[in-house]
Amino acid sequence: MLKQRLLTAAVLIPLVVVSLLYLPTSIVQWLLAGVVVLAAWEWFAIIGFKALPKALFALLALALITVMLFLLSPQDLLVFSTVLWLIILALVSRYAHSALPIKIEKIIMQPVLALILASLVLALFWHSAVLLHSTPLGAQQLLYIMVLVWLADTGGYFAGKRWGKTKLAKAISPNKTWEGVAGAVFLGATWSIIGYALGLSGTLSLVSWLGLSLLALLISIVGDLFESLFKRAHNVKDSGNLLPGHGGMLDRIDSLLAAVPVFTAGLFWLGAY
Repeated sequence: MLKQRLLTAAVLIPLVVVSLLYLPTSIVQWLLAGVVVLAAWEWFAIIGFKALPKALFALLALALITVMLFLLSPQDLLVFSTVLWLIILALVSRYAHSALPIKIEKIIMQPVLALILASLVLALFWHSAVLLHSTPLGAQQLLYIMVLVWLADTGGYFAGKRWGKTKLAKAISPNKTWEGVAGAVFLGATWSIIGYALGLSGTLSLVSWLGLSLLALLISIVGDLFESLFKRAHNVKDSGNLLPGHGGMLDRIDSLLAAVPVFTAGLFWLGAY
């Protein structure tokens, strides 16, 4: 499994780096749209839109919600993204160690409501990523936040495996521990300082940059837990098997779905743009 993960990463990482750094936003937005569609296909299948007609209907709903979000100003879009993830954070925190109430579980299990929620999360990620990439340092910063999340995932995995004892959210993802979070924060903070030294922070101070990076890192863990919540409710282990050793596309970007919107919003609110 580890060999497959490394081989897949060795192929994908150079493609991601080159695409983000050397392609214009007009092309990157379509590449990101492709990633979102692949993740949506898997997520909608988990919800129950597996048959082709239903899957196409779900993708149409995603497209409609994505287009509707164009009616919001960038500031409103970022506020909406942040509020949505704060609500999800409250939900995950409240029921980390206990079963979901029937009313909330019905929302996750009810196909149309779950479809709308999933589409909102995916559409807001796409809008935020495209908005960030279009800014002066956006290509580098979008790559930065992706690496931050990937390093946090790596640090969390190895620290949790070596020292993990205290459960983070046993009702949602029993294998995650607070010791793993500490490992993620350590590796993420190190990368954040390196990013600042490389000039990726723009006009932000070291304290603001470090604080925003750690906030995005922590919210990325919430994104991972949120996907796990959906999968557990629908009795699904992996979202798919598109990426050998990594599961499906949704499994690979679940943390980014939360981290990118919050990081982008933070940059704007802190006056980086």
